[in-house]
Amino acid sequence: MADVLLKFTRVLKNEATFYLFEGFENVKSRWELPCEYLSGSHFATWNGVLLYSDGSAVKTLPPGSVITENEYIKLMKLIELGKKKLSEIQAKRIHNISSKSAKRK
Repeated sequence: MADVLLKFTRVLKNEATFYLFEGFENVKSRWELPCEYLSGSHFATWNGVLLYSDGSAVKTLPPGSVITENEYIKLMKLIELGKKKLSEIQAKRIHNISSKSAKRK
């Protein structure tokens, strides 16, 4: 997860800040970013398109799309929350696997 990078370029337009989504770096599979284990807010990638939701509606962000600074900030917060949740899920999985292995011995 740490290797995954979303590439954005900051753009000034009519004295307002926007962010141009350029794509992904180091994303190899179709479903590289987490979504299936996260309820409410989540994000994922499918064929190079970023999918994300705050729990109310799914938004798509294909490369070349421009979002407002406010939307960019919300997206970055959502991604940080998703990374934290994914780490917790992975830690729980590792703990469960270790527990099962210890019981078998």
